[in-house]
Amino acid sequence: MELSMRAWITVAFLVSAPALADDGGVAAGEASYKGSCSVCHGKAADGQGPAGAAMNPKPTDFTDASWWAGKTDSEIKAIIKNGKPMTPMNSFAHLSDAEIANLIAFLKTKKPTE
Repeated sequence: MELSMRAWITVAFLVSAPALADDGGVAAGEASYKGSCSVCHGKAADGQGPAGAAMNPKPTDFTDASWWAGKTDSEIKAIIKNGKPMTPMNSFAHLSDAEIANLIAFLKTKKPTE
């Protein structure tokens, strides 16, 4: 049986598509970040968002290595899910565990390399 060029291209796409789409949730996390976090934490995740200018304490700068020191995914998830008392960081309890995991995956792309 001979396959047409179109069939070969389709097969090649279907075989490679999962690998191309699997970025560990970074793209989905980036979309969540842009929609829910960037207004305070800034487009560059540096704590310089327009709403953050008036906040005290200032929003977290995710590009600062000292913030990441010793933090686990569970701790970051708790901050996102529950907010931080006595700060402007609100609870995002409406986000699913998968959405939070994706958001953390995106935030980790902002973590400085050592």
